[in-house]
Formats: sequence, C-alpha cells, structure tokens
Amino acid sequence: MATDMKTDRRRAWVIWPIGAAVTWVGSLVWASSQAGIGGVAMGLALSAVITTVTVSAFLWLDRWKRGRPRILVSAFVWGASVAAFGAIWSQQGLQALVDTAWGPDTGAWVRPLIITPVTEEVLKALFLLWLLVYRRREIAGVVDAIVVAGLVGAGFSFTENSLYLGRPLADVVRSGGTDAAAISILGVTLFIRVLLVPFFHSLMVALTAIGVGIATRSRGRGTWALPVATGLLAAIFLHGIWDWAGLASGDQLLIFRIYGTVMVPVFLAVLISAAVLRHREARLIAAGVPSLVRDADISLEEAEPLISLRARRQRRAELRRNSGWQAARAFGRYQAEASALALRIARDRRTDREQLALQRRAAANARAAASAASVGRRSLAWRRQVPSGRA
Repeated sequence: MATDMKTDRRRAWVIWPIGAAVTWVGSLVWASSQAGIGGVAMGLALSAVITTVTVSAFLWLDRWKRGRPRILVSAFVWGASVAAFGAIWSQQGLQALVDTAWGPDTGAWVRPLIITPVTEEVLKALFLLWLLVYRRREIAGVVDAIVVAGLVGAGFSFTENSLYLGRPLADVVRSGGTDAAAISILGVTLFIRVLLVPFFHSLMVALTAIGVGIATRSRGRGTWALPVATGLLAAIFLHGIWDWAGLASGDQLLIFRIYGTVMVPVFLAVLISAAVLRHREARLIAAGVPSLVRDADISLEEAEPLISLRARRQRRAELRRNSGWQAARAFGRYQAEASALALRIARDRRTDREQLALQRRAAANARAAASAASVGRRSLAWRRQVPSGRA
C-alpha cells in the first residue's frame, strides 16, 4: 500500500509540471491575442519585478519555519498557471451565458460583482484546500497558510499583469510615445497596479488562508468547513467590491474611496496580524525546543542556534564554507523541519497526534539528509553532536 502511494505521488509530480506548463502557455496565448506578443513580453518583464517584491515579502514572513521548496514553488506555479487559465476561460464562458440570457447591460454588472471574484478566489483557494486535505502537515498554523496563499496570489498576478500591463505598454510603443491618451492610460495602470495594489491577489487569498490556518486545528472535516467558508466568502465579497468600483461604476473617484476606506484597513489588519503571529510563532518555537532536546530529536548544542535567526544563518554559512552549498541547504531544511516540530509540540495539540508523528519523522529524515550531504567533506562538530533520532 505504501509503495503504491509513493508511486502515485511520483506520477503526480511528473504530470503536474506538464499540466502547469500547458495551462500557463495557454494563458499567455490568450493574453497575446489581446495585447500582442510584444505587449505580453513587456508586461511579463515588468510583472516579474513587481512579483519579486511580493514573493520576497512572504518569504520573509516564513523565515522561522520555511516551508518545503517544492510546496512553495508549486503554490506560485498553481496561481500563475492553472488558476489563471481556469479564471480566463470560466469567466469568458460564464460571461457569454449571462450576456445571452440577460443582455450585455446586466452582464456588465454581473461579471465584476459575481463572476470574476467567485471564479478567481475559488480557483486560487483550491491549492490551499488541497494542502488542508492531503498535505495537512505543510500547514502548522495561520502563518504557514498566509505564506502559501501569498505565493498563489503572486503567481496569479504575475500572469494577469502580462495583459494588464502589457496592453498599455504596447499601445505606447505602437504610437512611438506620441499618443497622449495611451501615455495617460499607461500612467494610471502603473499607478494602480504597481503602487496601489501590487499585493491585491495575495491579500484576497490570504483571507481564505486565515480560515484554512484556523481549520488545521479542527478535529474533523465538518468542523473546518465553517472557517474555510468564512474566509473564502470574505475574499469573494471584498474582491467583488473592488472590481465593481473599478469596472462597473461611472464614478471615477469611487475606486480610490474604496481603496482608502476598505482596502487599506483590510491590508493593514492582515499585515499586523501576520506580523504578530510571526512573532508568536518564534516564541512558540523557542518554547518547544527544550522538548526536542528532552526527546532526543535534536542535540543540546543545536538548541540555542535554533531559537535565533542570526545563529541559524551563521551555522549555515559555516557549513557552506566547509561542506558546500548542498550541505548548507540540507541543514537549512533540517532547521525548518525541527522548527515545525517544536512549534507543534509547544501548541500541545492533543487532537493532532498523527500530524505530530509525521512531523517528527520529517525532522528525522531531514537530519539524516543533512548528515548524508556532508559525507566526503570536512567533518563538522554538529555532525558528531546530532543524535540519530527516531523515525
């Protein structure tokens, strides 16, 4: 049975990149039909700069317990490929149905109020729901869920901005920079997309993520449905207000009023909550480390460096100098898994013993991998000090 599950997972990790590549290319082909190949290329280049800032912010939030690279990359790719592709074609199809049934005038309101927010938020949230159901160990709390959500949103924005930034850029280039109207539209687009709402999609899906993070502490699927549904509905509602203000209203200043009275307060609330939870996560890890030493999950010498980000960096830098980049990366993974274990132990989650056992096994495997990565290199003190642990 275990062998079959491993085979299924390997097959999934082969199929997944192919599906992601096909859907991402499909999204860019559609965007190119709207903005031209050159416009999409310019849009992607500028979008990459904005996305780098967004991704860096969420990775900073994840410094105490860095998620597995495969999961973090997959979150970004999901948003950029499957979620973006699904949103494009579901919105096109639903818009056509609404226009046929009720007419374009009604469709002009239905799309920003219902179609766009529902399709985009549901598609982005699917990755979080998959983690909650099938990879629950990857989400130890609200911070983990927000980080993953932020990367999903960043990926979605990366692809979406290839059109929204690429189209006005292409118009200015085609006019040779002499069309005042095209320059004005580009300026407004850059102001909104780059300065006002670069974190928009990440913020929306982060609302769902808060519900998912709370749901990880629930005993069964029936109890986690409420926080997840509440977070998703909040994201859909806020997204609908923003799209309505920007697309369906004749008041040109309404979008800025909504921005100041709704978007900014929500953004600050999520930002402050994430910062507070990150600080609390650091304290919980420090509180759980003594239990790791007591249970021989880590050595006494590793306890102090684990509760200090600076000491962690110094230890990895030392390992990098003496044993190379691969050993340093493996040791960094060991630090992350040990931190996740300390976090779960500190929370004393009696209803989550299965996840605790899985996390303990993951920490032991990461320790073994870190030790194996340094074989053949110069011997380090930490190799002699780290116990074999229990699987």
